[in-house]
Amino acid sequence: MAGLIVKNLSKVFELQNEIFQALKDINLVVPEKSFITVVGKSGCGKTTLLRIVAGLESKTGGHIEFTNCKEKGKKKVGIVFQEPRLMPWLTVEQNLAFSLIKCKDKSYVKDKVEDILQILGLYDFKKAYPSQISGGMAQRVSLGRTLCFDPEIILMDEPLGALDAFTRRKLQNELVDIFVKSGKTFMFVTHDVEEAIYLGQKVVVMNDGIIMQEIQIDLDYYRNTEDSKFLEYKKSILNTYKSIN
Repeated sequence: MAGLIVKNLSKVFELQNEIFQALKDINLVVPEKSFITVVGKSGCGKTTLLRIVAGLESKTGGHIEFTNCKEKGKKKVGIVFQEPRLMPWLTVEQNLAFSLIKCKDKSYVKDKVEDILQILGLYDFKKAYPSQISGGMAQRVSLGRTLCFDPEIILMDEPLGALDAFTRRKLQNELVDIFVKSGKTFMFVTHDVEEAIYLGQKVVVMNDGIIMQEIQIDLDYYRNTEDSKFLEYKKSILNTYKSIN
């Protein structure tokens, strides 16, 4: 599985003839087979960082290196957005299969889709259309579509932010399941401090386009949000923000 090294990354936007620096000399190591969460307020640069890593946004300066790719020089990155972005005219299983549209081995596609349907508990809804399923299920389909693509690195941009607390925790646990079983590399952006600690092996705290803090989370999965050590991590991150306000 691939990892990621970000060196001196910067991004400048020009907005109404004014220069806005979204990222300032970002340095970050995402080891292969790790789960990294990036947390920060809206506008802190975390989504811009993710989009540059995904190749959806150009960088102004710096370097991004993908390590240990299966094919030398070729990265395989999948991204899950905040909105499911499903095609409403396709069923659940067709939306999953869409990520494999270039694959000519139809039996492989069928087997892969069936596996993901089972893993995400969507098998009974495979013939349903997006308008017929809940928001939580739609987000599972979005994740499943990325998993069908079988990327080495999975990037996630606040994918659970719009869900209710119960559905959110269920999907958080499903993400942990997938991470533990697949050994893939995850980079997950959120504005929720508790979610960042619940999921991440390392939490990267951002503010105003820079990395303020990196915290290794020494807790086993699955985590208890009321555990004293969990609460210590949460307090540390919140204190970081208090110190800059």
